[in-house]
Amino acid sequence: MKNVINYYYNLYPDNIHQTDQGYFFIANDQRYFLTKYQGDINNIKNIYDMHIYMLNNNFYVHPIILNNQNQILTYINNDPYVLMLTIYYKNQININDIISFSSIQIPNNKLLNWGELWSTKNDYLEYQISMLGQNHPLIRESFSYYIGLGENAIQLVNSLKLNNIPLVYAHKRINSNDKQYDLYNPLNITVDFQIRDMAEYLKSLFFNNQDITKELNSYLNNKNLSKEEYLLFLARMIYPTYYYDLYEEIITNRKKDEEIKKITDKVDDYEKIIKQIYNYYKSFMITPQIEWLE
Repeated sequence: MKNVINYYYNLYPDNIHQTDQGYFFIANDQRYFLTKYQGDINNIKNIYDMHIYMLNNNFYVHPIILNNQNQILTYINNDPYVLMLTIYYKNQININDIISFSSIQIPNNKLLNWGELWSTKNDYLEYQISMLGQNHPLIRESFSYYIGLGENAIQLVNSLKLNNIPLVYAHKRINSNDKQYDLYNPLNITVDFQIRDMAEYLKSLFFNNQDITKELNSYLNNKNLSKEEYLLFLARMIYPTYYYDLYEEIITNRKKDEEIKKITDKVDDYEKIIKQIYNYYKSFMITPQIEWLE
């Protein structure tokens, strides 16, 4: 790997530290990170352009370093890699980090349609389980319930007017175990509604066996959200990304079926969280009736 870095980037580190995420090294008194790019190759130019816009507008993300061929991606053993200049943020993220990151509204005419995206996802998963589910009995047992949650979230989103809700920079996926370093990785940044990151962070906290009562109450009581954003937050909390992500890892044999019990064993406790949010909303605003939450 040292020869690759020397050749493609004209950098000469003394030590390279390999982790599950990639390769960290220091050169010229600066810290770099070389990571395998896991996304759609066709999107990398858009990611690069977005990160340049963010940097030019004083919104910090890790700068992407082009190789000596002026390319974003460097292919190493046929795998695409991206090099970033990084600052080492070792602290674990918290609710304040997420609120701060999602606080800056951005100019964007893009109309996001979660309902359409989620419907397409549900249709794909239903087709996939019909083909592969016979080999995954624990998935088959739980699948209908979580598809039902997804449909419920879709119905709620489709009842809302989303065109006036501001957009912010958010993350494709966010985990309660992420470090502050991960927060500024441009490869994981997207444009979305501000409630996206908070909902996914709280779901991750919950399924990592942490009490989310304090963070949830703090967010709902102090965040200046519109009615549509409150309801989008509820829809995002209902929508089972946590199940779908683990499902994908199991169905592709990266994890064992038994892993799904970490989620399905907490069904009742998670439903209580959703009902708590729903009942709180009903105390101060007109809320669409959701039968199973009454």
